[in-house]
Amino acid sequence: MSAREQIHRPWSQESEQAVLGALMLAPDAWWRVADCHLEADHFFDSRHRAIWRAVADLNALSQPVDQVTVLERLQAAGQAEDCGGLPYLTELAQSVPSAAGVKRYAQTVIDKATRRALAQAAEQMLALVGESDDADQLLDRAAVLLGGIQRTKAAAEPRSISDLAAARIDHWQALGAGETTPGVPTGLDGIDSALGGGFKPGKVVVLAARPSVGKSSLAGQMALSVAARGQPVLMLSQEMPAGELVDRCAANLGRVSMDALTTGRFVDEDWSRMAEAAEAMNRLPLFIDDQPALTLLDIRAKARQVKQRRGLALVVVDYLQLCSSTSTNDKRHHQIEQISRGLKQLAKELDVCVLALSQLNRSTEGGEPQLHHLKESGAVEEDADTVILLHPLAREVDRALTVLAKVAKNRQGPRGRIALKLYGEHQLWEQSAADVSPRKERD
Repeated sequence: MSAREQIHRPWSQESEQAVLGALMLAPDAWWRVADCHLEADHFFDSRHRAIWRAVADLNALSQPVDQVTVLERLQAAGQAEDCGGLPYLTELAQSVPSAAGVKRYAQTVIDKATRRALAQAAEQMLALVGESDDADQLLDRAAVLLGGIQRTKAAAEPRSISDLAAARIDHWQALGAGETTPGVPTGLDGIDSALGGGFKPGKVVVLAARPSVGKSSLAGQMALSVAARGQPVLMLSQEMPAGELVDRCAANLGRVSMDALTTGRFVDEDWSRMAEAAEAMNRLPLFIDDQPALTLLDIRAKARQVKQRRGLALVVVDYLQLCSSTSTNDKRHHQIEQISRGLKQLAKELDVCVLALSQLNRSTEGGEPQLHHLKESGAVEEDADTVILLHPLAREVDRALTVLAKVAKNRQGPRGRIALKLYGEHQLWEQSAADVSPRKERD
């Protein structure tokens, strides 16, 4: 192989041979590489791919693995001659420095395979440059190529419950002593209670409503509350420009009317209130992005960027049905399903909470929303840890709108009904004492 080919198609003949040789020498070698997720396609040499498959088949059948049994398996598949027969299998067994190092050899094989995949993706991306598609479309296609390269990590070993319990005791003691909190509070006691203390890492909370009910407003206030506690927040607003989001934050923090902020008809005291709001916003680790039609890759990239720079506790996605997908051939509900599953993976991978806003179907109009009214995909319901459905009820005497926050699904606590009130003028949400029990209970 030439030097140029070695750059574009890196592989380690010695590591591939050592893995296969160890598997034929040591009965426990198979289990040592099991958590590496080594597969046939990771091997560069076609002979090695065939031998790996033979070894895998024998292990699946709980049969012994050695040069003779592997040869018989290859003969049954008509591949023994192409793989060098018994002489090459014997050579493999004799080439192993130490069967104890099989896991390290396997990791080298995977590393080389990943590098080959990167080289292939780079060549394909270079070919994209000459195509006539829009540059943004080409970027998406390039991102798909890179996203298709599987990152293989060693699986975590199962841990005994005694070890896990010891760690939880430390956690319980810290909770009892007030040294830690069960979650990051949202600023609304009813919501915090439903979430078991607030937003928690690795969780996905879905906040759903019909248009103009206030889901963006409520999500914005909760984001402000989290950021006010020094916990970084990323708000991804695909519908509302960043400037309008800042207006809402100023109204909420400074108690300046939205009408004044949008029309410029300020009264004298508004200026001091806006100054106070601006000063408060200067201290908040709140990051806003208003790029429309985000793909899952976009969301992941932006979240990683903030996480690396400042840390990250909460990602707000406003809203799911405005997200785009690189899988343009799939039906829309399948695209939303992929995005929903991807957000759950993101929450666990980055150890953050994801607050995903969602639309409800038109069939909710005139009645109380249910889980099946989530728009376009049942996967949203399945993937979420908590689903809160907002439903407007009536105006209160102080010009606030009473809103039912219905906890329709809750893996970490009870379902229930929470009364909230929205002061639209200031985009301010508070707890309400209104009776939001089901109508038949009130009757």
